[in-house]
Amino acid sequence: MNTSVNFEPLGPERVLTTLNSVCTSEAFRKSKRMRELLRYLVQESIERPGQPVTAEAIAANVFNRTNGFDAIDDPIVRTTVSRLRAALATHYEQNDCEDEVEIRIPRGGYQPEFLPRSAKRGLLTHWGNLRSNFWILNVASTIVALIALVVALSVGTGSCSP
Repeated sequence: MNTSVNFEPLGPERVLTTLNSVCTSEAFRKSKRMRELLRYLVQESIERPGQPVTAEAIAANVFNRTNGFDAIDDPIVRTTVSRLRAALATHYEQNDCEDEVEIRIPRGGYQPEFLPRSAKRGLLTHWGNLRSNFWILNVASTIVALIALVVALSVGTGSCSP
């Protein structure tokens, strides 16, 4: 698991601007708990780069579960982080998302990653072009197969006539 956070060339200011944008978005507007969790994870990454955030620290600082929190018996951190990952994905899939930075929380940990959005947009555009080319290729292949079938049937029926 990569626990180091490299803000260059992003900078913590751009990350915090994105954090504010995400927290005011439609995907996060209704869930105070997820906003608080996301803010906590991002702040911890900025203030203590390279130090992983534990489930116990999240439980104490975000969910006020201090005395004897056991991550195995109480899945609140895991389930809320899972919902947070889904909400972040929804936020970045929206067409009107203009964030410069993408905040992502990879599976297997609670350490956020910060990725520049411009590079990701280019990759998504390229993938979209490839998908549309596959559609065209499928249609063309279907037409060629139908023509071959018609030719084969017409040649086959002509040779069997008495």
